[in-house]
Amino acid sequence: MSTAHAVTEWPEDIAAAGKRLREGSLTCVQLAEHYLGCIEMLQPVLNAMITVTASRALEDAGRLDAELAAGRDRGPLHGIPIVYKDNINTRGIPTTAGSEYFRDRIPDDDATIVRRLQDAGVVMLGKANMSEFASGSSGVNVFHGDVHNPWDLERAPGGSSSGTGAAIAAGMCMAGIGTDSGGSIRQPASRCNLVGVRPTFGRVSLAGVWPRTRTLGAGGPMSRTVADSAILLNVLAGHDPAYPPSLNAPAEDFVAGLGRGLKGIRIGIVDGFTFENIEDEVAAAVHGAVSRFSELGAEIRVLERSVISNSLDYASLFVNVLLYEFNSILGGHYRAAEDREARFGPMVHSDLARGEQVTRQAYESILAERPGHVRKFRQVFREVDVLLTPSLPNIPPLQSSGPEVWARGRQFNLPFSFVGVPAMSMPCDFSTTGLPIGMQLVADELQESLLLRVGAAYEEATRHYLKRPPVHCSSPENAGINSRSKGGAL
Repeated sequence: MSTAHAVTEWPEDIAAAGKRLREGSLTCVQLAEHYLGCIEMLQPVLNAMITVTASRALEDAGRLDAELAAGRDRGPLHGIPIVYKDNINTRGIPTTAGSEYFRDRIPDDDATIVRRLQDAGVVMLGKANMSEFASGSSGVNVFHGDVHNPWDLERAPGGSSSGTGAAIAAGMCMAGIGTDSGGSIRQPASRCNLVGVRPTFGRVSLAGVWPRTRTLGAGGPMSRTVADSAILLNVLAGHDPAYPPSLNAPAEDFVAGLGRGLKGIRIGIVDGFTFENIEDEVAAAVHGAVSRFSELGAEIRVLERSVISNSLDYASLFVNVLLYEFNSILGGHYRAAEDREARFGPMVHSDLARGEQVTRQAYESILAERPGHVRKFRQVFREVDVLLTPSLPNIPPLQSSGPEVWARGRQFNLPFSFVGVPAMSMPCDFSTTGLPIGMQLVADELQESLLLRVGAAYEEATRHYLKRPPVHCSSPENAGINSRSKGGAL
């Protein structure tokens, strides 16, 4: 260990870690060593990481300890160890987007997300595994290896931010950053018993992030608790001239309202949508959440299916918008690669082939209709403050499941991506076999504070986040940390 006294108990959340760092019972280096030890222990089991930046993490942690000792405090994230999804550029560190094609890609600059979090004092532990070019939700990656769910190693961890989700759930880091076009934050959050926030489109800059799409993507926090995500979002949100869709919205403190409770809050469920085509255990969990919200003082309203435009069909949006844009972004690289059969995986081959079949006219027609869909949908927030749906229609499936299983996953995610409103997945309950079930909360544009407030009230009442998966690191042996090379993959 780096200090004279050994640490026997580790903080459960960011606020607890910050308190101990400031009172001197824990150092930034000790915290980094702990999580690097957890990565070393669990990486062979979960394969959650592509690159581990151990030397840099320890160097940064040492510098941050010196800053605290000198009276410089960067704020709540000072010394907090996190991971980034590997499509987020990190200067001098490989950023592969989960692909073989970009295996040796080393950016010259940090993404805006990374720069803001580094300025806030986070310690980067490394780059998390992900679906190749964010294509897929199973956690399968033919080049970097599959990510496994710490709740059941044969089950899917969700994707495409699969490694970020598995790493947080297993105690390999305190929190992480993912990206989400059609559910890629919300799905692993649901599968791994985490909180995952997809902010309003444009609220968090994606400058320096390899895109899955141009008009659907968002970056956001993933964590064990609502408060931890709120702390991260305080730093992530903000206008960025380098990102054309960036919103110039007023700064907010997303932590400030977390304890306000549910008095006066109207929660909506949609007849013919919220409980449509879902497994019985998911339905039971969401019904239970509705009852708990009512007990906590929220008003529950049942809305007609017409509030969700029939044109917001997730299958159509997936092919005609997401895959069209995916092909327009990656297709040129793909078709120019002489050895593309070997350098791209089967999911990418399939997605690009399907995207290439979409006509520009079909794509532009849907985008032209988008403002009308957005206006119509946002009228629902005259009736309710928050919509409640399952995050996913099923409990975590086997990773070996067929494509028909993965096709169902976007039914509650992609429509809200298309209209650009904020959505959050959070723990709802557990299946009879102990697997996590997530619920999704959706609010109007720029209402992230409301989402977090509602989620915090439910979290405090249920405390599902306290349950740990079977594969979890609580107190690893830290031998060999200093022998890791900077940027070296485990």
